[in-house]
Amino acid sequence: MNNLQVTSIRLICEGCEPVALPRRPRFYYAPVTLAHDKDHCQVQVEVSDSDAEIELNGVSLKPGSQSPSFSLAYGKTTFTGTVAISDQTCRFSFKVIRSYPAPGWEEVTHAAPWLPRDSSGELVFKDRMWLFGGFTPAMVSDIWSSADGETWTHESDLPSGSGIDRPIAFVYRERMWVTDVIGNLYASADGKEWDRVCEDAPWKGRNSAGAVVFKDRVWVMGGSQDGQLLNDVWSSSDGKAWTLEVGEASWSRRQISHTPLVLNDRIYLLGGGALAPDYHPFVAWNDVWSSADGVHWEQIVEHAAWPARIWGTSLVFKNRLWMTGGFRSEPVWENLGDVWYSTDGVDWQQLVTTPPISHSGSNNVPFPVSGAIWEQRHEHSAYALGNDLWVVGGMVWPLMNDVWRLNIEGACFTTQPVIEIYEGGVYEYQAHADFNLSCRPLTYRLVESPKWLSVDSDTGLLRGLAGQAEDCEVLLEADDGAEVASQRFSLHVLPLA
Repeated sequence: MNNLQVTSIRLICEGCEPVALPRRPRFYYAPVTLAHDKDHCQVQVEVSDSDAEIELNGVSLKPGSQSPSFSLAYGKTTFTGTVAISDQTCRFSFKVIRSYPAPGWEEVTHAAPWLPRDSSGELVFKDRMWLFGGFTPAMVSDIWSSADGETWTHESDLPSGSGIDRPIAFVYRERMWVTDVIGNLYASADGKEWDRVCEDAPWKGRNSAGAVVFKDRVWVMGGSQDGQLLNDVWSSSDGKAWTLEVGEASWSRRQISHTPLVLNDRIYLLGGGALAPDYHPFVAWNDVWSSADGVHWEQIVEHAAWPARIWGTSLVFKNRLWMTGGFRSEPVWENLGDVWYSTDGVDWQQLVTTPPISHSGSNNVPFPVSGAIWEQRHEHSAYALGNDLWVVGGMVWPLMNDVWRLNIEGACFTTQPVIEIYEGGVYEYQAHADFNLSCRPLTYRLVESPKWLSVDSDTGLLRGLAGQAEDCEVLLEADDGAEVASQRFSLHVLPLA
């Protein structure tokens, strides 16, 4: 009788906690998926007899000890092993899937030198990210800047006794502008010396107003004051004298918790809400409004694809509107950690990134996925600087001072290919490429593939009836006439038995 067996297999990757491979019926193991930057791993095998000899992919191991490092190519790496002692032998195998390259978040630092905070102001100015004050929970007025997200310089403090909390902030005429808690407006050309420009703006004292620079004027709109929601729109050419452009805009009165954005010569207003001190009822909108002049507004979407929220952060990056994170108290009290983008404010895509390590779960319990993105939060700061989108600080509870970066150089694939199919089965992979600067529709084509596989040139759907068992190379491209995104992967057609 053969009592020799493998009792556990653990996968060890740099930057991740060791993960036990879930055992499946008949001593099979679930595949484990790694992020594309995980190019090697170690394995630890436990067996029922500590005197047994283990061989894994040609490498001798001791029971319970970590293996040497195994290199991982993109796609599937199959591990096969043998455990032997005396006249007893057992075999095992498992698969590790290294994801193909796609945009992913990187934590640049877990603790920046400034105090953990949320509700800061944020601007990009002279190729640096600037962070203004915030809630620590004290209201602070310190001003920091960084070119790389890792090294931060304390530049100055705003000369205000009230602090900075959810300010109006913008860059206009070679200066940074920011308000303090009571609504005084300050400006600086270098972030060190600050001038108080306006103490009596007609919108002074309101909460959660939106501000944007558009057609060489500064625009301030909406918010709440003295218990009343507002939907007026003001503009100025110098930050001192303000003109009421619209007393009642077409969009409903609201607190604007996501910065209005300018894209393609139009202002976009993304949602907003109305929040009482007890957070209930939760009233927020996910409508999108647009204007070509700041005066006349049209609703282009009544309900965007992203859930309604407050305290998210919006910005323009890669010629697209972005919505990140936020908070809602109903139907579930939760911070949000999702990321959405759109070229026109109408059609929205969610950017989903691959976690460092994951599998399909065990004992009917899902695997707790983490690390694919910053922790769910609200009132964080976000920046677009060069080819990087940054998320900084915010409220997770506790407050955070971490810094995350998403790098996107240009047109690329955002989806992971389906890499296995049984022979004779219907293969489908809905590929998606994006982030071409032109924002024009991309045309998909197969440059290399098995004969049975085809692609819809408009939608990117790969489909076909798989042939005989074999390993195939697939090269998929998407282009807009100027940029080309490429995705090469190995497709494994498997026998059923």
